[in-house]
Amino acid sequence: MHCFRYFLITLIFTLVAGTVLAASDSNFACGGKVETEVWNIWDSNARNYLNQRFLQDRLLKQGDVYALYDFQTYTHNMVSMARRCNRTSRLVEVANLIRMAYGALETGTPSSPGRRWVCRGGAICNDKNRLLNKEVMLDSVQFLALATSVANALALSSTSLGDKEKIFIRDTVQIATEHLLRWGDKAAISSLRKLYAAKPQDVKDNSHPLFTDKHLWLITIYAELSGIFQANDRQKLDLNELSAENKARSQNHLSMLLQLFLARISIQHDSNSRLGNVDLADLDRGYWRLYGTNRYAGYEGDLKPVVCSFLKQDKTKFTMEVVVPADSIKKREDTGWDISHARRLVHALDALERNRDEMKDIFSLNDGQLPAVGLPTAFANTLVAVVWNGDTTNPLFANYWSGANGWYRVAYDNRTGQCREGYPPYGLTDSFPTGGYITWARYKPVIGLLGQRLYTLISSPDGASSPFIVKYYKGLSKSTLSKFMFLPSLVGVTNE
Repeated sequence: MHCFRYFLITLIFTLVAGTVLAASDSNFACGGKVETEVWNIWDSNARNYLNQRFLQDRLLKQGDVYALYDFQTYTHNMVSMARRCNRTSRLVEVANLIRMAYGALETGTPSSPGRRWVCRGGAICNDKNRLLNKEVMLDSVQFLALATSVANALALSSTSLGDKEKIFIRDTVQIATEHLLRWGDKAAISSLRKLYAAKPQDVKDNSHPLFTDKHLWLITIYAELSGIFQANDRQKLDLNELSAENKARSQNHLSMLLQLFLARISIQHDSNSRLGNVDLADLDRGYWRLYGTNRYAGYEGDLKPVVCSFLKQDKTKFTMEVVVPADSIKKREDTGWDISHARRLVHALDALERNRDEMKDIFSLNDGQLPAVGLPTAFANTLVAVVWNGDTTNPLFANYWSGANGWYRVAYDNRTGQCREGYPPYGLTDSFPTGGYITWARYKPVIGLLGQRLYTLISSPDGASSPFIVKYYKGLSKSTLSKFMFLPSLVGVTNE
């Protein structure tokens, strides 16, 4: 009975979504209305803001490397759209901004060669969290994933490149390579081997053998670089080849990263799921159950677990009252990634898919060392069957990839001295439109239907101010940058 019911629901979803996405309306095609909206925001607001606020003020003047993190977050979906729609001139514009960030690189030392971004100021880096005057790997690796994606798109473009674009590609390859060689040393390989051997039951309160976004971004950079190297002769890029020693180090590093990634992917089956008995992919399932930011994953109550009360005369000072003790919440044993961080899968899996053959050739890999071809579909299945609430009219998405919808990041401050009450159930739901997930419509058409539904809601006269949008998707109605992250994922996505 269950199988028939879910088969029927799936059939209806597929037919309806396919009809909508294949309609004669070309608003969502390359060159259509939505792409025009994206470039209007870029030309009138986003480009100058990203340049002035993130690069000039924060990175170059303050030495705040978290500007690199934010720059990638806001621009990667647009870069992917520009690639799909073959907008080479727009990619060049992004490349020009990325090049400015290269001006903030500092030289290494004899014991640790290679350029790097060092955090010299800003709102996050301080002595307490020990990030001040240090390289923050997460920021660097996330930015380099974007930079290599832009360089890859230019290198593989059908457009003949000028000297300026070729210099950008060469610089990006060299900078990324310097970072990878430093991050892929013997100590890093040893750490990866220990993580590979760890099981969920090995997780303790003070031990978190996690597969993180840093590992995923490293794989992404290698994937993008492989495509660039493969285009070297065709585009006459004059790239410096890796020495035999460095190539062997890179191959070893990438191979170990991929082994860890594959080991941390789990495929679940639930015949009662919204899609029936299909592959449902999860990442690091169970490894994050004791991690501090997820300690309330099993609590879905409306009552705030902690309450921050700020002093009227000094908003930097506060008291924090614990209303729901963390030790009173039953742990979710299946807790893995949250859906905000899982957005990295969109760009990582895309890079792996686009550069699969190139990775095998450049880094001497075989198909067995790479994720299965159907893995993106399995993650898209999970998004539809587990994370989505099943409502096509008012779509919402659970906070965790496992389907858990408890509070996230309660009392999280990353040792910055801030007080944060956390994200309530469905509090991360705007990660769906801003995280690039809508491009997975090519695997599951209903995802595109949900994205278009949100577009219709915020575009209608009263939709942006409706209680539903204000509560769950406030950024789409209030923030130009949030809209700038959302719209590109609707454009030029074909169903396969």
